[in-house]
Amino acid sequence: MNNEPEIKQDEVLAPEGDNEGNIAVKRNKIADFVAKIGCLLIAFILWYYAAGSDTSVYEQTFSSIPIEIVNESGFSVLSGDDVTVDLTLSGKRNLLKRLTAEDIRAYIDMSTITAAGPYTFEVRYDLPNGVTLEKTTSSKIQIYADNTASVSVPVRVSVIGYRLEDGYELGLSSVTTGVRHVIVTGPEAVVNEIEYAKLTADLGSANITRTVTYSDTIVLIDKDGKEVRNSYVTMNVSTVTATIPVYKYRDVPIEITYRYGLFHNNNCEVKAEPAFVKIRGEADEVDAVRLRYEINEKEISSHVTYTVNVSLPSTVVNLNGVETAVLSVTLKNMMVKTFSLYDIRVTNNPNGLLYDPIFGSLKVTVCGDSSLVGQLTVGDIWADVDLGNLQSGFEGTVELPVTIGFAGEYAGKLYEVEGDEPYTVSLQIRSSVEGEL
Repeated sequence: MNNEPEIKQDEVLAPEGDNEGNIAVKRNKIADFVAKIGCLLIAFILWYYAAGSDTSVYEQTFSSIPIEIVNESGFSVLSGDDVTVDLTLSGKRNLLKRLTAEDIRAYIDMSTITAAGPYTFEVRYDLPNGVTLEKTTSSKIQIYADNTASVSVPVRVSVIGYRLEDGYELGLSSVTTGVRHVIVTGPEAVVNEIEYAKLTADLGSANITRTVTYSDTIVLIDKDGKEVRNSYVTMNVSTVTATIPVYKYRDVPIEITYRYGLFHNNNCEVKAEPAFVKIRGEADEVDAVRLRYEINEKEISSHVTYTVNVSLPSTVVNLNGVETAVLSVTLKNMMVKTFSLYDIRVTNNPNGLLYDPIFGSLKVTVCGDSSLVGQLTVGDIWADVDLGNLQSGFEGTVELPVTIGFAGEYAGKLYEVEGDEPYTVSLQIRSSVEGEL
């Protein structure tokens, strides 16, 4: 009996304690693994190339292809528009993969119709080279053709989504548009039902204090108040700009000013009736309005009333309808006294003219606080005449204005009452030599 161990054909023996055989086995296994990965990579490359250059016939479906209507011959589509079809095309795989719905054209030709009515048309196709139509969801479509008509409809503006501060108003009745009417063309039965073109102006949620300019697309509204949706209805303009006025209300006070600053609360009381005028208009124009009237104190020596016109810009509305206002001046603790002045001073005589007065005295009426006027004397009043405007060599009689002033504590507190005419004196100019009054 042979007790020697059986040696298998594919077993590699190595001497005991010898590792070189084990290393060789491991190297062979790694080489086999690398070879398998390389084969897989080559196979993938070959498959990818074959798939990209596949020339076999393949089918692909394209959905929702719109059907175009051409050669309307003066007619419009009343119904049957906005129809789409689904197509199945065949061709080479690499060609079909590059196609999109935009590469396919489906249409009907209306050139044969001669009257309004229902028609059935065969759907025609323009397909890219290399592809074939296999099947379609609709080879024919029915439409109703109508006469083409045009009408002019007004533009109306609907304003939504706005907030106004107190004292402001949206001028909805005064909205204007750059285009007042729109020309609408399309099927006669549809066009004749259109009432107007609508611009919806959504102003948002912010407070509005100034006039707004708004632009947007318009839609057509029929007589039932519904939006007209027909792709064969067209307008000559699609966008309209609206100007939406925002009005401001304001009570404008009637203001009174004084020419010389001589009146104040202690010596007079001035009232206006009415005290204010209520107006409305665009904010900038309303804010600019002033009703201001000036009083010449030197014309007043007793209680007096004035009637003044209330004048407003044409763009502002006078809500009170007030055309005039009455100003009442009431003097308080005031006294009037007349003085005769004999000494008139010449303050400016650059040409050295000789002059003689032609008057006995100048009567001056003074008004002011009773206690001050009661203490006033002629010596506290002065009167000046200016000869600076007379030319050298002038001779003859001339009437010149007189400037009245007050000395010391009276200055700026008393005033001369001029009335309708200013104070003047007459002088006789005799020669071009310096003289004195």
